[in-house]
Amino acid sequence: MHYLLLALLLVAQTPPDTSKKTPAADTSKQTTVQPDTAKEVPIEETGTTPTPKGEHELGIEEIKAEERLKVEELKPQFFPMIDPYEPINSVLKLEKYVFDDKIFNTIDSIGVPSHYLHSSYLRTPVVDRLVRGDVLVFLPRFERNVANWELVVSNSLGETVRRVKRKGNPPSIISWDGRDENGTVINTGEVYDFTFYAYDAVGNQTRIPGRPQRIPGLLYQDTGEWVVTIAGDEVFEARTTRMMPDAKRWLDEAANVIKEKFKSEAVVYVYTEREDLSSEECQKVVSEIQARLVLPKDALKSAPRFTPGLQPKFSKIEIHIR
Repeated sequence: MHYLLLALLLVAQTPPDTSKKTPAADTSKQTTVQPDTAKEVPIEETGTTPTPKGEHELGIEEIKAEERLKVEELKPQFFPMIDPYEPINSVLKLEKYVFDDKIFNTIDSIGVPSHYLHSSYLRTPVVDRLVRGDVLVFLPRFERNVANWELVVSNSLGETVRRVKRKGNPPSIISWDGRDENGTVINTGEVYDFTFYAYDAVGNQTRIPGRPQRIPGLLYQDTGEWVVTIAGDEVFEARTTRMMPDAKRWLDEAANVIKEKFKSEAVVYVYTEREDLSSEECQKVVSEIQARLVLPKDALKSAPRFTPGLQPKFSKIEIHIR
């Protein structure tokens, strides 16, 4: 028994025979042993670091592509509304204008401060109600030189109110401040005619008549005070104290002027042909203004004026603001 065990031990310790050749190793794959797990992990042919089983390798994938695209877009066409030749065309075509009083009376003075027309007509004052500043602006236009010229303003009786006369070509704008030869302001409610005369070097006359103009109301400054004057028939019916339908607008504007120019007092004058009528109309105007303004006590006064035989068209309301 002892001999059998000893034989077995000797056989187990005998080294293996290395003389026999082992098959050639596969060079396409090599193995390595992980220190901790002692498991063989294959290594790729490229020699990169092996990825253990159960883990994923991160990477970037780039995709490139190209495609031709034709964009067909209809762009909106814009045509400017301004004609650069309009000023010269109006002269070459000899345009004519139709004048309508209703259009002039409805134009806002802020939007259209004055008319610059391609003609030699008189300009109707563009106002809301009261004419402020120049009563008349005349735009003369001649194709040849003028030796001297004259602008004549006359009233409904044919009497000359103002005459402006100069030598040489007239200026592009001739204005009239609404005063006569003595510097007195014209009467509101009156109709005035304007006529322009031009003479060449040999004395040939060119006469341009203007359209008659009625001045219903004025605002002007005189001797340190502002004066609002309104034709009587714009506010009251003739020879009565009944107010006209459009009187409110006149009184509104008069109240606005008082609010703007007021310093110490305002005095209301009413001119008619009868004393009682002047007094009643004067009190009514004062009441209407008081309803529109807040003024100091006794700051708004009345002063009736009457002239026997005064024509209704010359009756007027004046408000002197100091």
